[in-house]
Amino acid sequence: MKMFLAIIALTIAALVAGQFWHAEPVPGGPTPSLTPRELFDTQVSAVLDRHCSACHGIPTEAYGAHAAGPESALLLRWPVDPSGRISNAELREVAYQRCSAAGATAPPMIDREGPALASPILIAPLSETYAGRSVVHPPSFPSPDDPDFVVLRRWVQAEIDAAPSSQKGQRTAAERFFGEEVVPVLTRKTCFGANCHGAAAFNDLRLHSGVPALEGRFTDAMHRRNRLSMLGEVTGQTRMVHVAGDVEQSRQLLKNIPIAQGGILHKGGNEFLERGDPDYDTLVRWLELEASEARQRTGAPLGEERGLVFVRRPRDTPQRYFEDDAFLAGGDLFWFHQGRELNLTAALHPDGPADIRAPDVSYDARRVVFSMRRAASEPFDVWELELDTGAARQLTFSSDPTVHFQDPQYVPDPQDASGEQLDRVALVMVSNRSGEWAMSSPEGILGEAEGGDRLRIVDEQLSEKPGTYDGHMIRVVRGTNRGQTRRVEHQTVGEVVVDQPFHEPCDSTTHYVIEVEPRVAASYDLYAMKMAASGQERETFERSLSRLTFGLGQIRRPSVRSSGEIMFTTLRTGWQSERPFYNGAIFRTFHNGANYHTHYGNRSVVPILSDDRELPNGLQVRVGRDADSYWGGALIISDHQFGPAIDPANPSDDLDHPFAGGLPENSLHQFFRGWIALDERVMTHGVSPGGAYRDPCPLPDGSLLVARAPGPVDLADAGAAPDFDIVRLVPDPAFQSADGLGAGTFWSEVVVGGEDSSELWPRPVVVRAKEGPMKKLKWATALFGEPETEPGRSGYPQGTPSQLLVFDLILLDAFFEQNLPAGVRHLREAICTVCGEPQERDEQVRFARVIGAKPLREGQSGPPGRYVIAEVPLEEDGSFNVVIPSEVSFDLQSLNADRMALSSPNRWLYTLPGEKHTLSIPRTLYAQTCNGCHGMLSGEKTTGFGRPDALTSASKTLAVWDAPAHRERPPANYDVGARRYLTDPYSVGFDEDIRPILERRCVRCHPGSKGDAGLDLEREGAFEALRRFVDHRQALAIKSSLVEILLGRELSAPEVPSDLELHPREARLEPEELRQIIRWIDLGARRERVMIR
Repeated sequence: MKMFLAIIALTIAALVAGQFWHAEPVPGGPTPSLTPRELFDTQVSAVLDRHCSACHGIPTEAYGAHAAGPESALLLRWPVDPSGRISNAELREVAYQRCSAAGATAPPMIDREGPALASPILIAPLSETYAGRSVVHPPSFPSPDDPDFVVLRRWVQAEIDAAPSSQKGQRTAAERFFGEEVVPVLTRKTCFGANCHGAAAFNDLRLHSGVPALEGRFTDAMHRRNRLSMLGEVTGQTRMVHVAGDVEQSRQLLKNIPIAQGGILHKGGNEFLERGDPDYDTLVRWLELEASEARQRTGAPLGEERGLVFVRRPRDTPQRYFEDDAFLAGGDLFWFHQGRELNLTAALHPDGPADIRAPDVSYDARRVVFSMRRAASEPFDVWELELDTGAARQLTFSSDPTVHFQDPQYVPDPQDASGEQLDRVALVMVSNRSGEWAMSSPEGILGEAEGGDRLRIVDEQLSEKPGTYDGHMIRVVRGTNRGQTRRVEHQTVGEVVVDQPFHEPCDSTTHYVIEVEPRVAASYDLYAMKMAASGQERETFERSLSRLTFGLGQIRRPSVRSSGEIMFTTLRTGWQSERPFYNGAIFRTFHNGANYHTHYGNRSVVPILSDDRELPNGLQVRVGRDADSYWGGALIISDHQFGPAIDPANPSDDLDHPFAGGLPENSLHQFFRGWIALDERVMTHGVSPGGAYRDPCPLPDGSLLVARAPGPVDLADAGAAPDFDIVRLVPDPAFQSADGLGAGTFWSEVVVGGEDSSELWPRPVVVRAKEGPMKKLKWATALFGEPETEPGRSGYPQGTPSQLLVFDLILLDAFFEQNLPAGVRHLREAICTVCGEPQERDEQVRFARVIGAKPLREGQSGPPGRYVIAEVPLEEDGSFNVVIPSEVSFDLQSLNADRMALSSPNRWLYTLPGEKHTLSIPRTLYAQTCNGCHGMLSGEKTTGFGRPDALTSASKTLAVWDAPAHRERPPANYDVGARRYLTDPYSVGFDEDIRPILERRCVRCHPGSKGDAGLDLEREGAFEALRRFVDHRQALAIKSSLVEILLGRELSAPEVPSDLELHPREARLEPEELRQIIRWIDLGARRERVMIR
């Protein structure tokens, strides 16, 4: 619930940071004979009863439970008698404290720094004509002259006069300039508009639009809040300005100037400013003041450059992204400064050549960390080196040559609350220390045809060298010839020839998959540790190393987003929509591993998005590559605020060449491509005519450092040995085109190179600011009490469960398989509230199943074993609330009334001990919260903005809130008092659970001789015999012909085999037997149960 109540808290919070304002005269004059408390008791409580208690009042007998809950501070509530009134002294005391006391609500209802009319308790119920649109609340008073409003205002002013704030008038030069000069620019440019950057904005920048009834409209507190928002320093924001380098690279400037002048795409348009005009210059002067004050706060020359560091190694060092454990000798770390190169690491491996990788430079530009392996018999460990002295030290200490620590990254020290001490850092890295394994390559190569005939599939994206897929099986999974399987007779670039004709000529609707053998590799997760004091390196490693992520797939290359979140590539594999998926997407997490979520690239046409880095202007640069590439891939620029990308030819989606006729059909009010490749000649896979990119890193002037090799390069050829040099790419004028559909123009220059070596991992040595404030962690305190705390860290003991709260599974289900802003979203309920059409019973979501997974170990292959964590009915609003094991990969399944899984996101998230993990939102908030990226549910390109009833939507989530009792409801599967699961997690295996059903109910008709029923279920071959009629790849009983046979009705299986008939009615299974078979299939139809930790 906190997730949605925070919407209210954030809009109100803009009114309560400090102010410097004169007290305004209050209509009706003062009442000097009464104290503020006497005013409340004699006049204000009656006003509250007339206008507010119907919503804000809670029956006395229920108030205690509400007050004890963690959401109490976010809601303004008070107890009332059976008639709904604050009728006695005891009730008035509570109501007074809730309305007046600091800390009673967050933010407080009375702003003691400003005039009365700046207080939330007055702004919220006042008509927006006078109050503006900064607070989501229905109007109770039509104007400030309403007699009851006058009473409230007089009381608030009396409270302020009796105990004014002492924090007035404390403003820096930048703060004063912002209020006096910048706010008028924002007003002239209509930035405060509700749907632009006002209260209803769907973007990272939300501004307080002021209070019309106030003289001057804004208070100093509003200016301070707006300034922080403009800077990107509100918790959760990405950085909006660039103060550690060229301030004119700031997002706030570039979003508002034409692309032809170096701007970046802005959904609101790029015509608000031009370089050199007075308003532009005003913003530049403000940013220069901010940059000067940032330098003073940190005591550091932010933006000062001292060259770059890079790795030089032999050209013939092939390295796949998720299979990178091989020892590649010959690397060293170099510092290029003032035209000279200095080998920093030669003295660290006197016994022979080393393998050195992935450097990162500290915030103060004095140190560099990197991973080093000095021999094939040693592991990768993390080392740190002082640039000025060359002194080096080891930071991690693996005792097993097969356990590695790679990809080190400096991150802000959580104990440095101010973020201004640049030398106070922590460290994150990836390691295979867990001993888990995971798939590293796909089970199939997906393609989307441009055309063809009965023997040929023409696919312009198929760039692998001729013969790569000769002899492989190929299956059409969507469109013309769906379900037909052939063998590849011959494959060339752009074309596949099959051994037998298809039934129909292939066309642009044909999506296919070429089967390949998947590979597995040691699985890496994210780890963190404190930075050791000199001489305490091993002790600090052993004491502070902690595992942050607990996913099923591979993780690589962490970086830090300006919001303070750690970003990295996470690999997920499996089957969905009858297609294999291989998805190396960008994920994010908090500094301690909490709130693990997809960030970008879910079901992208690009198999792996790697090396995510944020430019000074807020855009993100990445490399797009595939599992077989040894040498990198395409260079990609992305803007996260453009949402899920509609790609020109993505065989993972249900669109057919959406750009063929120009702009794709979409349901966004303004469409831009989610990402663009800077060089269309450089491929993500196969033979790349334009060569390859890898290891990008932005510079403080807005240009890019990147390792680039000329083409052509066969990315899948381990012997290609391309020559990588470090180049600088300079936008001229911009990396984006004006229409947002392709790359802009830029020029390049070689910075460091060499014919006999490759220069990789360029990292500028530049003093830079730390990333944004740490996000507030969400703990399930109502279930597990308050977390244990220590400086810079809080949490619960290992083994403490966590809470999973899904606010609307029916809404979430509509995005499990296709999340693009295109087409209608059908909600699987009795009557779809989007299209108004009734849904078949078998297609309605009635239950939720949370499933866990057991990671693979060395020597294992195939999908991980799954088990049931919880299976609960949905509430009427689609919500559910359960407790799940922490530090365990979990996924969701939406179930129908027969408990058959309809779909699953295949996201495989996890939680930390005691974490409160929330997913989805109530659908009443969708238009405000989601449609800016995912489009309208109707699929129509309409304006979806509006003022949501955020308070009602949040507090009435049925799985969470018991409205009659005014208290939180406990999780559906957990006894809070006893602190135990009502049903323990369990697995279903064929041998343990299904075979007994067969022996009891089936072998009489299906004996070893097959009998009249034509199926042998008696002998050892029963498992394979039954699994033939099961969709075990997608793990969906509803798409399995076996279940159609047992139920005697058609579901979603492709077809019932011709040698089998529907099950006789007189031999039907019992409901629980049938449910067990359904669960077995929905968990992957495994031979044996999964051993559950």
